[in-house]
Amino acid sequence: MSTATTTTTTRSIASQWDAPLHAALVEAVPGLTIVPVGPGPGFDGLAGLRDATGRPVEVLLARPFAPAQRDAPPPAGWPWGLRWIQLISVGLDGYPAWLLATPGVTVSNAHGSSADTIADFVLAHVLRVQARLDARRVRSPEGWRLQPAAALAGARLGLVGFGAIGRAVAQRALALGLQVRAVRRQGLPDLPGVDPAADVAALAAWADHLVLATPGGPATRHLVDARVLRQARPGLHLINIARGSLVDTDALCEALDNGRVGEASLDVTEPEPLPAGHWLYRHPRVWLTPHTSAIGPHVQRALVELTAEGLQAWHNGRPPAHRVDPPWPAAA
Repeated sequence: MSTATTTTTTRSIASQWDAPLHAALVEAVPGLTIVPVGPGPGFDGLAGLRDATGRPVEVLLARPFAPAQRDAPPPAGWPWGLRWIQLISVGLDGYPAWLLATPGVTVSNAHGSSADTIADFVLAHVLRVQARLDARRVRSPEGWRLQPAAALAGARLGLVGFGAIGRAVAQRALALGLQVRAVRRQGLPDLPGVDPAADVAALAAWADHLVLATPGGPATRHLVDARVLRQARPGLHLINIARGSLVDTDALCEALDNGRVGEASLDVTEPEPLPAGHWLYRHPRVWLTPHTSAIGPHVQRALVELTAEGLQAWHNGRPPAHRVDPPWPAAA
């Protein structure tokens, strides 16, 4: 993140974000006042909120709603005086449609802010599985034996989705000598060294490591299903850092049990959190984390920088970056 500060006459904004982000943003934008408002569809404290000049506050920093709140209607008087909503997240599925598509209100997401942190998380799993670190770990004298592992260079990595996250993963993989192919919903991967794949099934049949980095939604629900998994390269390592809905969990269970999928590294599931006793908690070839791949100090710094730049653009009469307009684009 740049150490330079940003100046703006947009002095008062409303926010559902947390205190550390507020402090960092005020440091980056001298003179900025942030008024905390309540979570979810109520936006407690936002109705009637005005800046020092008496005008309605125009900017809201929003965070995802709880699942039970996403079908709630907009509150009375919405959007009050708002003209720009900056989302804390890249994905859009945590927000109701009315918030994303309010006439006269610009909405932008946090595209790219978590890409490097998530890419590092993906690469850690690729290294763990490719080097067979679990099998090589010794816990007793009886386990003291040689365990071979294939070289990382030359391994095959497939990417489903090629936005900021997919690109960041590909850059790291190429630097380490992996072969990389990708499939994206629109166009071809635009990074030298990344070859296109015909579709997800073809990519699964080719890859040693298959990374899911595309948004969730009706169009991508169970994108990785029984048909795709039956065609997978034997021993495939599936990595999902996008949305749990991308994977048919029942089909994944069968593929893990019959060996078609050798490992599954899952940072997302459907639902979240999983209920007690779910098989994903105890399967020996599943590495499960609680949707934590995008959490880290680098993400906070990137988000603050993106928002500060957006405030400067807004002050200068320009739209902020990463505006989302229905139909909403890929968030990865």
